[in-house]
Amino acid sequence: MSALFHYSWLLIVVILAGCGTFAPTIKQVITTTSIAEVYLTQTQTTSTPTRTATSTLLPSATPTERPTATLESTAIPTEELTLTLEPTAVLSPLESIVVSHDADNGSVLFQTFQPDAGFGCSTCHRSDSEDRLIGPGLLNVGTRAETRVQGQSALEYIYISITSPSEFVVPEFPDGLMPPNWTDIYSEDEIYDIIAYLLTLE
Repeated sequence: MSALFHYSWLLIVVILAGCGTFAPTIKQVITTTSIAEVYLTQTQTTSTPTRTATSTLLPSATPTERPTATLESTAIPTEELTLTLEPTAVLSPLESIVVSHDADNGSVLFQTFQPDAGFGCSTCHRSDSEDRLIGPGLLNVGTRAETRVQGQSALEYIYISITSPSEFVVPEFPDGLMPPNWTDIYSEDEIYDIIAYLLTLE
């Protein structure tokens, strides 16, 4: 009985001794862990710099006032807006025909010798002068033809002078000097080409 008590007491002493030994260890572990956690927390706090999001703002631009385009009134004087319309000349049927014909071909016909007539236009008429050759010189014939017969246009006068030369005879020139058979030698279109050419001799 005494031995059992002795061992029981010894066991209690051992247990108490063990608790006394382990307690500081447990306390130390707890304290160490706490210190480690605190250290880690502090290290993370101090070693890792806190990045503060700083918004770099550009200096606020003061709105610049744009110049306002001012349109000045450019009033055009009334007199400048007045259009002077010249009356449109109404062409006669003959004029309408002649203006559409070929003056270049008329020049060739004028210079060409015609065997059926025994001569050509240029045989009797100058084209670069008003001076007489056999017939009158034809420079400026369009201007002079306007004054030949009252009420007759220059084109009508020239056309009749070619197709019916005896209808009007220029003073100082004998009748019959101009051959009457040009309508047999030239076609109507060729006569119009010749007239178109004669009107260029200005």
